[in-house]
Amino acid sequence: MMNRRLPTLLALVLMSSALWLIAMPHLSLGQEATPQEQDLPERGVVIEIDSPDRALFKMAVPNLSGSGGMGGTAADVMRNDFHLVSLFQVLDSRSFIANLEQEGLDIEPGAWTAVGAQGVIKGVITGSGNNLTVELRLYELARGGSATLTRTYHGGRGEVRDFMHDFANEVLRVLTGTPGAFGTRIAFARRSGPGHKDVYVASFDGHSVGRITDGSGVSMLPAFGPGGVWYSRLTDLGMFITNSGAEGRPVINGDGLNMGPVLCNGRIYFTSTRDGNSEIYSAEPDGTDPRRITHHPGIDVSPSCGPGGRIAFVSTRHGSPQIFVVDGNGGGIRRVTYRGSHNQTPSFCPDASQPLIAFTGRGGGMDVFTVNVATQQYTRITQGQGVNKDPAFSRDCRMLAFYSSRGGIYISNPEGLNQNQVIPGNAETLRWSR
Repeated sequence: MMNRRLPTLLALVLMSSALWLIAMPHLSLGQEATPQEQDLPERGVVIEIDSPDRALFKMAVPNLSGSGGMGGTAADVMRNDFHLVSLFQVLDSRSFIANLEQEGLDIEPGAWTAVGAQGVIKGVITGSGNNLTVELRLYELARGGSATLTRTYHGGRGEVRDFMHDFANEVLRVLTGTPGAFGTRIAFARRSGPGHKDVYVASFDGHSVGRITDGSGVSMLPAFGPGGVWYSRLTDLGMFITNSGAEGRPVINGDGLNMGPVLCNGRIYFTSTRDGNSEIYSAEPDGTDPRRITHHPGIDVSPSCGPGGRIAFVSTRHGSPQIFVVDGNGGGIRRVTYRGSHNQTPSFCPDASQPLIAFTGRGGGMDVFTVNVATQQYTRITQGQGVNKDPAFSRDCRMLAFYSSRGGIYISNPEGLNQNQVIPGNAETLRWSR
């Protein structure tokens, strides 16, 4: 039999799979008195435009030469990668004065220095069909006319995009010491009709949007993990957790709602009402060995995995919905957000050197924020741009994706600059693959 809170929870989940079930009229149960939270910050000056350490690296990416007429499309993939990551100024190819045909895969440094380039990427595609060879080179003008990175790829026409993403990741590794997140994927839920939601996956740059679920019922709250894409499936009797490899069969089940899976510490963390209250649990990826992580009469939801196996989640234990963190075994619970009256959908930056959590906050509307867990410094990513919610960090934390009512999924840098739409259409509860 359903517990007495389940009908209300079900109704709220149907309204929004962003886990806004925390805004309930009966949240006085289990609340602890705390001082009134300060308002979330306004969008102020985030970066000094003339700050020398934030200067963009000027990169020239001429079209690849060779067969098949693919050179322009291939170069566009890299140019877009470099634009989205907010670390580069991609130079307009109309400004190039070098004789590309005469240079081939080599460069004449003076011709590129003259147009302001600090780096040049040259490439050639040879072969045909499924027997292509793609050779790519990176030149750093400060190091002269010798390539500092060379890669050769072999494969079919459909793999060329992957080759471009891989090389762009290697370029970042060479220039910064840390590879990029190009070619990774974003999962999200989307309303597909009255009473229907489905889970979709796309390349981070919006290419190859594909539906994972079968188009019937309500599927939501996706995440990447063993077995494919995990998600929650709502039924008349409750909600269970499954994945794309299980063909819709329950993997994690139980009384009430079981939802919002995320892989962390080799286990699946999720929200469940199986014990009568909404708490955070973990289980093995096959659904065995369920363990309760939180124990509080307040409502705990929306787990997110962070560095060192820490879990961020939303709790009403101090009154209003706020972001908390907990060790993977349930110890060391502490509150993270102290500003704003309604904070939700946390997303940890996976890089332990950047102790950031992105979240959705209500501050005159729904907007995206980040908070530095170590310093309590808040950054407002969006303001006055419609409804913005459900952020997700890329694996290198250089990019932040979120849904905006401006028309789809946007990507910005962690300071809210360089916002670009990458996937059109409605979307919610984003997750970024690692």
